[in-house]
Amino acid sequence: MVLFTQNNIFLTLTNFKGEVFLWKSIGNLKIKGVKKLTNSFFKNFIFITLNEIKLKSNLRIHVKLKGYNKSKKLFTRILLIFLQEITYSLIDIATEPMNGCKLKKKRRL
Repeated sequence: MVLFTQNNIFLTLTNFKGEVFLWKSIGNLKIKGVKKLTNSFFKNFIFITLNEIKLKSNLRIHVKLKGYNKSKKLFTRILLIFLQEITYSLIDIATEPMNGCKLKKKRRL
């Protein structure tokens, strides 16, 4: 599962039972004074984290995306290009409120 927050991206790899065997954050690669959410950070994060998984022969991955981020589309594209041969499915479970939009607060003087 890939969780997108406003300032970070978390990658969690589990088996079908839900047991976590890999958990990484893109914030681990951050260098002081440099933005985290850039194209080069995405490529390095995906290559470093998933290179050992890609080498396994009979592995199939189901990708779940959750949350919103300004760079969600770019990260997902790079992830799917890197894991092209072993990706089985892609699901976006971004939660949206079902109660409609909140009305603006009336201004009182």
